[in-house]
Amino acid sequence: MDKAHALGGAPEMMTLRQVEIFWAIAHADSLTKASKILGLAQPSMSQQLAKLEEETGTKLFTRINNSMELTDAGRFFLRKAEAILANVDEATAGMREFGQGQRGIISIGMLTSVGRTIMPRALVKAAALMPGVEIDIHEVAPAEAMELLYGRRINMAILGGNSVASTSASFQQVDLLTDPQVLAVPRRLNLSEVEVPERDLTEADLRILNNCIQFNFGTQRSRRVEQWYRDHLPRHQVLCQTRTYEVALSMVDAGAGVALVPALAAKLGPAQDYDVRLYRVDMPERRLVALAPPQTLRVDLYARFLAILKEAAEEVELPTVEATPPFLRPDCPRRPVPDQRPSLFGA
Repeated sequence: MDKAHALGGAPEMMTLRQVEIFWAIAHADSLTKASKILGLAQPSMSQQLAKLEEETGTKLFTRINNSMELTDAGRFFLRKAEAILANVDEATAGMREFGQGQRGIISIGMLTSVGRTIMPRALVKAAALMPGVEIDIHEVAPAEAMELLYGRRINMAILGGNSVASTSASFQQVDLLTDPQVLAVPRRLNLSEVEVPERDLTEADLRILNNCIQFNFGTQRSRRVEQWYRDHLPRHQVLCQTRTYEVALSMVDAGAGVALVPALAAKLGPAQDYDVRLYRVDMPERRLVALAPPQTLRVDLYARFLAILKEAAEEVELPTVEATPPFLRPDCPRRPVPDQRPSLFGA
């Protein structure tokens, strides 16, 4: 029995911070991950959760090794917690209208390619339709965006849907656009009639084709890309690894090698592209989605901006994508690959 009960006083009320901690743990599935997301010490989080369970009079989680599974009461409380947080978000957004003429702040995590292409159009529309609203943009990798979402440090994220499929079930996904996966090569490297690279390309061009620039995202896409290179460019060597499409495309633009990227990444801005050739490949198209907690999208401020984002995405013109080169088509006969591998940087 707590001190208040022992003295005959009223029981302590749960706090908003406890609700936020509960929500983060419910979606992170472990105290360790939730601690990292919220930037709180794990003992402090455990203490807050214990107090919340004491105040609600029931266990909210079943602890199994390092994982935390919601009980029936926990699942019920999760729905109530989301309603509470939605009301807080709505109240916060509304109260800003009364302070210094500010209408609200929208924090968004996104890939850099989205920041260059969709966001400029969206900001122009928002400035006209939502005057006074400030947009706080975080250019982050998918994993970082998910951590910011779980920690409630951003309101929404714009990511490739396939890259977060295993961790995004807790959030509402809204489709923005789809773009094909492409092989980006230097402008002068014309692959449109290449059937057998070892026969149809010069030694220098063959070396460039086999210098691959890969991504170190640690996602399912990274594994699919690695398999694609093994299947279609068995003589390839990894020239470098990078965490951004922009760095990879700059290297392709300079003639260093080739890279698999989503077509949208090849745009420098609404009206400018990298000086590279793009060839369609046999990989699934990327779904670009906006992710947000369901309660966030019930707040008028965020729902209106999401509608603006969708409209801006529909207006984006993808760069020119050429047909799949003959040697990358499924019906192209394969030739034995010579044992000798080309040097990365020449003789």
